[in-house]
Amino acid sequence: MKKILFLIGAIVLSFSAFTEATAQQYAPCVEPIRQFFRAESTTGTPKVLNVLGTNPQFGRVPLHTAKSAYDHLKNKAKKSKVMKAEADRILIALGYTGLNDPAFDVSDISPEVVPSGTMGWMGAGGNKYVWSSFGKEFNGFKIMSKNSPCFVYLMRDCGNLFWIPPTCPDCEARGTVSAFSNAFCDYTNCDDCANATSQTISVVGNGNIATGDCIMGEKEIELVATYGGEAVCLGKRTVPVNVSYAYEASGSTSASETVMVEPKNALETSELKIPVNLAMSIDESSTSVGKGGKVYMEVTAKRFKALKALYPTCAMEESAEMAKALVAPVTDEASVEMAQSVVDGKSGLKKQTLFFSGSDVVSDVVTKEHNSNLTVIAHSTKTGKLVKGESADRYLCLGQYGVPGSSSMLYSLTGNSNLTQTVEVCDSEGNEPAEKNIDLPMNLDASFTSQEMKVGNDGRVYIEVSEKEYKKLAKRFSRCCSNGDSSCN
Repeated sequence: MKKILFLIGAIVLSFSAFTEATAQQYAPCVEPIRQFFRAESTTGTPKVLNVLGTNPQFGRVPLHTAKSAYDHLKNKAKKSKVMKAEADRILIALGYTGLNDPAFDVSDISPEVVPSGTMGWMGAGGNKYVWSSFGKEFNGFKIMSKNSPCFVYLMRDCGNLFWIPPTCPDCEARGTVSAFSNAFCDYTNCDDCANATSQTISVVGNGNIATGDCIMGEKEIELVATYGGEAVCLGKRTVPVNVSYAYEASGSTSASETVMVEPKNALETSELKIPVNLAMSIDESSTSVGKGGKVYMEVTAKRFKALKALYPTCAMEESAEMAKALVAPVTDEASVEMAQSVVDGKSGLKKQTLFFSGSDVVSDVVTKEHNSNLTVIAHSTKTGKLVKGESADRYLCLGQYGVPGSSSMLYSLTGNSNLTQTVEVCDSEGNEPAEKNIDLPMNLDASFTSQEMKVGNDGRVYIEVSEKEYKKLAKRFSRCCSNGDSSCN
């Protein structure tokens, strides 16, 4: 029997990504794209574009979806050798082998809105490219390069290619201005990561559960009536024994990781709040009832004499029966291996995925002593003719007696938590791994707020007697209802 509750909460992330323009600054993928667009000086006055579609390149894309743009390029390439050649040329500049490269698919395209005032190199009919500025915002599709942060746009209204060249405001001060333009940076030398700053990412998680259940079982007990050191045995009975319980459990975790980021994008310490998922189970349970499985009924001399006339004498055994000793298993603390792979790469920015994860389990045994009350009821069935309204079932209350007992439960509390976060880090030496695993240590705690045991059918046990025995016992014991209530006298 197992009770499992999961506390699931929303992940709150206070962490901003680098801007797309910044992400492609100084990347080596810039040069092939610059050569494709035949981009030179950007110091001239740009052509302001308020309408697109007057001089189309690949033609209007039907829908503003990634699949529509992907299918559009494929269809145009099938119908026109000129369009196929230009599509292959831009994709080669983006690092692919061409339009039919299996590595190039819909996932490399995303629909976006390019804001008003954006300046870049705009395609036109005849595959010419002009330094331009948008007079209003336009819908476009970002096409990412293979394995690098560079990208170009395919504009929806006209199907023209559009590229925003990276700029570096402080390149001139560093003396790294490119030879082909007074505005472009020499991205191979201009490296903001030379002055990288640290960014600490903290992860904090909490979880709580509170519930309970009932463990139902049976025990064989022997009823023994005693007086003055003597005992008579009324026989053995199998009775239900139920243990109800309630508990509270909690779990918490915290960890942090420091990465090196570009100075202009450094933030204050970021905190990620994640849930701790908890599961509680009762793996084993044990109970004991009475003393050595015997329930002793201390009665008066007259009642003992009546019982002794019907039941055999027996020895009194005072040894207490204890619940089976349960032992909690030894559990090893969960551990997560750190990723050690080194990924080759150029100096500058790279994406790194952080895997925060952790799990643990604690097991223990809770034991409690109990004192229950058990009402012993004798039942007889009358034979022969019954008067109107008379029931054949007759009951005698043989008394209410205290019954010692104990219950033990072996429980397991499991906690786990995980979060994946991708950040853009500085990797000037090219030694940062593409992935890092960060262990989340689990702090788990459980307490049982109640643990109660009930013996018998709602605290009652029944013995069958004959009509003759019933008449003899009725001289010393009172009649009662089937539930032991005296109102039936």
